[in-house]
This record gives sequence, structure tokens and C-alpha cells, in this order.
Amino acid sequence: MRWITLVGRIGTVILAIGLALLVAWLIPSGSSSWSGVSQPVEPEQYMISELGVYSPQTAFRISVESSDNVRVYLVGVSPDELNDWIALLRETYPNFFETVSNFYTVPLIFFHEAYPEQTSPYLGDPQTESRIWDVAVLDKGLQTHPEIILWGPPPSSSFSHELFPADVLHIWVIVANPSDGTVAVDTKVWDLTTLAPKERVIRPAILFISIGIALAIPWLILRKLKKGTF
Repeated sequence: MRWITLVGRIGTVILAIGLALLVAWLIPSGSSSWSGVSQPVEPEQYMISELGVYSPQTAFRISVESSDNVRVYLVGVSPDELNDWIALLRETYPNFFETVSNFYTVPLIFFHEAYPEQTSPYLGDPQTESRIWDVAVLDKGLQTHPEIILWGPPPSSSFSHELFPADVLHIWVIVANPSDGTVAVDTKVWDLTTLAPKERVIRPAILFISIGIALAIPWLILRKLKKGTF
């Protein structure tokens, strides 16, 4: 019966690992700071806000409240991909992109996908501004780059979500107003810190606990039989 003892002890080790992962998953994420913005979104337009650079250990919680149903997206771009996009925009709009901030990187990529013939958009032109922030431009951009969508729930007037990205990403929140009326939007973001990415901890924890129990049970039964307490 030595093999039962060996397997049982291995099972207890695996069980302990699973329980440790479960404890890490149960520990609440720490909130270090928060920021918020309130602004209206015009009919059939969208707004975008850069949240920052996040990793599996430095995540965030976001809430969005609006006066009517809106569409909300969290989009993420790796540092390398962002540099590629910036290089593309500098090549496409050589006399323009250097004069604006990186805030416009994602909207201009979407604009370029929707209007590839446009060579030099002018932000001082109300018509150009309206086209850049058009929901149709957003839809074209997301259809062309679906891989950047990290979260895209159904339309609603109230959203809440925690995101722990799998890699280091530049992340933006997008709020789109598909209606024919102006919508007031209130967005709040809390930076979070965690011992381990929750979504990637719970499954291994359950697996290790299940395997550990399955391996340990025969050994525990054998010990009780030997002690005459079973």
C-alpha cells in the first residue's frame, strides 16, 4: 500500500496549492485611486477616454451611468501595436498627426479605415470633427480591428466591470450614443491591485482542489482503517 501513501501525500500537496490559489482569489482587489469624467455625447456620436497602461497585476474597475441607453467598449492595444498605429498615422497624415496628442490615435485609425481617401483631416472643421466621432466610423473601426475589444456588453444605461488584462495594454473606454438625442454620461474608474489575476486563478484552483481530494481520499481512508477508527 505504499503507492497509496505516496499518491495520497502528493494529493495533499496539490490540495494545499489549490486552497492557496482559492484564498488569493477570495482576497478583495485593493483600490488605490479613482478618476471620473462627466460629459454629454451628441446624437449618433461617440466619445473616447484613455484610461492608461494596465497589466495583469494593475487592473481597474469601471462604472458608466448614462441618461439613456448607450454602447460601451473597453479596447486595448499593445505598446508595439500602438507604435505601429502611430507610425501609420504619421505616414498617412504627415502634416497633421504631429500637431495633435496621442489621444487621437485610436479615433484617427478608425477614421482612416472609414475614409481611406481622406489625406489631411482638419480638426478645426466642424464637419471633419463630426465625421471623426460618427458612430458609423466607430463601427467600421471595430469591425476592422475586433481583436482590440476587451469588453463590449449589450446596450444599457448602467455598466460596471472589472478588467484584468492578460498582457500589458494601453486601454481606452468608448461610449457610443446611437440615439437621436444627446445623452449625459458619467464615467468613473478605480485602479486596482491584486495578488493574482482573478480570472486566471479560479479555474486552476478548482482543478487542483478536485485532483488533490481525489488523490488524498484513498490514503485518508487507509489511515483510518489502520487506526481502527473507520
